[in-house]
Amino acid sequence: MKGRPAQKGLVMLTAMSLLLTGALAACSKSDGGKSAGSASPATASAAPASGSAAPATPKERPKVSLLLSHAAVIYTKGVTNWKDNEYVKELERLSGFDLQYEFLGHYPDFIPQLTTRFASANLADLMRTEGIESSAAPGAIDAGAFHELGPLIDKYAPSLKKLIPQSAWDSPKVSKNGKIYGIPAMIEPVASRVAYIRQDWLDKFNMKAPSTLDEWLAYFEAVKKNDKDAIPFAVRENMGYSEMFFGAFGVYPTDWTVIDGKYTPNMIRPEMKEAIKFWKMLYDKGYVNSNMFTNKAADWTAAITQGKAGSWMHDAPNYATSFVNQMQDKSVKLAMIPGPVGPKGDKGLFPKSDGIYFVFVIPTKTKNPENALKFLEWAWTNEDAQKFWAYGIKDINYKETNGKIEWNPENPRNKDNGENLVYRLSLNPKGAGNNADRVLALDPNYETIKKGIQTADASAIVTPMVNMPLLSPFKTNPELVPGLGAGTLFLDMFAKVVTGKEELDKAFDAFVAEWTKRGGDKAIAEATEWYNKSVNK
Repeated sequence: MKGRPAQKGLVMLTAMSLLLTGALAACSKSDGGKSAGSASPATASAAPASGSAAPATPKERPKVSLLLSHAAVIYTKGVTNWKDNEYVKELERLSGFDLQYEFLGHYPDFIPQLTTRFASANLADLMRTEGIESSAAPGAIDAGAFHELGPLIDKYAPSLKKLIPQSAWDSPKVSKNGKIYGIPAMIEPVASRVAYIRQDWLDKFNMKAPSTLDEWLAYFEAVKKNDKDAIPFAVRENMGYSEMFFGAFGVYPTDWTVIDGKYTPNMIRPEMKEAIKFWKMLYDKGYVNSNMFTNKAADWTAAITQGKAGSWMHDAPNYATSFVNQMQDKSVKLAMIPGPVGPKGDKGLFPKSDGIYFVFVIPTKTKNPENALKFLEWAWTNEDAQKFWAYGIKDINYKETNGKIEWNPENPRNKDNGENLVYRLSLNPKGAGNNADRVLALDPNYETIKKGIQTADASAIVTPMVNMPLLSPFKTNPELVPGLGAGTLFLDMFAKVVTGKEELDKAFDAFVAEWTKRGGDKAIAEATEWYNKSVNK
């Protein structure tokens, strides 16, 4: 155990040495592009332009290699030879590129595995990272290990800047010092969290959808009176998909607020005590499940689908697939509504995402980065590509008759082992396409889901915090990270107070003192400097 930190540092150092060696070699060598994962200048010119037909012969096809995460998709994890996989072959046929896909594990395994790949210099043309300053390759930008992509994108993939929001390009995950070093892979919608409520119970109680905290409490009390075994608001482990009542007090735990000139995390503000006090009241009255801090996702879902929960929080796109279609009692009616409004008018369910799922970088070892960019241009703009990302392979995953798409979710080639996620997620360089509009439009509940997404967008917390880079104290002390993450100081204090193990004022003050002592004061100083430079400029 004692040797691990030094070993990790050695791996990081080795990674940067090899990356830098590759960067220098890319600048000094002219080997005709024969290195692994690149195509020769002669073949690069054959890459198809946006929307164009594929080259005539396989020999003309430029090579593009991609290193990704299997994203925990069962089908993807089971493939041992991607070159012969029918989905990759179809992509090659449609795009005209010779594609080399490789997958590492998913989180938490992905970053250690990516670190090893950077250390070995066994790189792909397009490397999935959590951002351009990835913990798997620290210092890579300053070492010149990744291509600067701005001018190359303008020349070879101009549609990317039109189709991907400017806010994503401005993110520190993508750009540094005004220069672009990454290509964001996106996730949609950027706001999806809503409050789910039993509409049939509201009708039974002759109640309207609750808005204020008092109205929510009245609904909870009606649920308990109707069925003492029911759960008015279902909460799951580590407060996952359950953070609904913090925004009503203006103190969402991961967000930050400028207080006396300092960008301060909400979780240490005195106003957080009122939110915690409210949660303790929910717990004491039995309005939440008593195992709220240990309730596994599967058990939480089971309680909902068995009809035991009166309300919960989740994503609007999951309305039918996760809830309506899974209800044991088919007479259950659900509604998706905004989160509660607090006594001072505060509201907001969940921070609006920056929309970035992950970020591609192109190592300078890649001799012909234009090939990778041309492939991304095709992936974002070509109509055949859009059909593939949404529906898969024609006559295997879907049928098309007179322009009408027939995609059956019960088709084993779509359903078994999460196979539909192979083309919508695993292979998709655009990002996470499983909730793309084309996909949601296949659902008979599309109009309801669409309205739910609009509700989520209106209920989202808009905050510059989503673009703040990881602060240095949080890199070494993850327990300081604001929010309800497992192992954080805040979650530990919150759970002890809510369950009555510790008294609120004493526990909260001790938490703030400990957080500050361990590096929180430095985090605030860094956050304030970032805020003044990037937001309050």
